Amino acid sequence: MISMLKVIADDREEGKGVIEALRRLKVEVEVKRLPVGDYLVSDEIVIERKTANDLINSIIDKRLFKQITYMRRYYSSPIFVLEGDLDSVLEVRLVKKQQVLGALASLALMGVPIVYTKNPDETGYVIYSMLKKVNARSKAASSTLPIKTKHIKIYKTIKDAQIGLLTALPGIGPSLANRILSVFGCPRKFFTAHPCELRKAGLGPQRVKKIVEVLDTKYPGIDTFLEESENS
Repeated sequence: MISMLKVIADDREEGKGVIEALRRLKVEVEVKRLPVGDYLVSDEIVIERKTANDLINSIIDKRLFKQITYMRRYYSSPIFVLEGDLDSVLEVRLVKKQQVLGALASLALMGVPIVYTKNPDETGYVIYSMLKKVNARSKAASSTLPIKTKHIKIYKTIKDAQIGLLTALPGIGPSLANRILSVFGCPRKFFTAHPCELRKAGLGPQRVKKIVEVLDTKYPGIDTFLEESENS
């Protein structure tokens, strides 16, 4: 039985032509909201697709490098697809070509391959070709695992990041994290406070005990890391 090629597409890509092109190529497309990227080819390959106009907009509002940074952080093989005629778009946009080329050069230096396509059909075929190669490698390795989206938290503000940091501790939810920050002012003061001081934020003894245990317990892999560092 021939296994069908499958890709996960961000729901904001619907109606832009690429999903339709993939389906014409008999690719199974699952549409859902992706935290980063537009197309998830495998557990480690994610594609960000931008038209020439989208690229210019993302350079102006500084979204481009933030998006690419998250892609590189969570996926080992991020790929950037630039779709459309860049020169034609630059003729009607008040942006210098050197600025756009500089941004693309930065992506390349960040280790992100750039693929150029003329239209959604070509973009669809590029993704289709990647899927075929990934599928062939999986068969050779006798491992055809389903694509899994990763749980990625993207914080838009420092406050959100601070609350997210505290909620990683046992027994602390967003509401309690907000109260802790109101009492201590910043996460560092909370982390360096004496256990008795943690009671100021209304933390009970059992909760304090669990938090202190997480903060003070030696990381199990530290000895191996130190040995490898000494031998390198």
